[in-house]
Amino acid sequence: MEFNPSFFAGGLKCLDFCNTFDHLHPSPAYDFLPDRATLLQWGQAAGILPPGFQDNPVADGQFFTRALEARALIFHLFIPFVRSGMPAEADLALFNTFLQDVSTRLEVVSTANGYELACRAADPLERILCEVMRSAADLLISNQLERVRQCEECGWLFYDSTRNRSRRWCDMKLCGNKAKARRHYERVKQKKMATI
Repeated sequence: MEFNPSFFAGGLKCLDFCNTFDHLHPSPAYDFLPDRATLLQWGQAAGILPPGFQDNPVADGQFFTRALEARALIFHLFIPFVRSGMPAEADLALFNTFLQDVSTRLEVVSTANGYELACRAADPLERILCEVMRSAADLLISNQLERVRQCEECGWLFYDSTRNRSRRWCDMKLCGNKAKARRHYERVKQKKMATI
């Protein structure tokens, strides 16, 4: 599967990751990460894994299962903020368990521009999980949680970086245009009905 830029309309790795699944419907309409290979492709498209990385899977496949659990957890953590609420204590406790697991793989490394926090893990899925959980933790402690929004059209979560915090859609070209076209169609239809 090819992940085009619209898959990364959330603005943050953690939100983009949870948007790969339809959390809104009891019988999901989509799951863009059905297997390990697709999740690795997503990791490359998200800039977590470098081009041409070597897959080194752990025999028991635990990281794929953990990644999907983390994806659901991230949605449950952030959706309450969209609705001016707070996440459940049980979700926060589970998040902290995930965070403790991945933090043992974080280390400060030297780069051309100074230093950065990087995840050193043997399994590439573990690296994806590490970066996604780190992104979620950064957002949780950022004091910017009121900027987490849900697209009015598709339900994806996104970080509203606009100055006046007025963003309504994950992507104006996709969901914004669909919503505007639908409203235009309704107005035209109502005018026609009014003239009958």
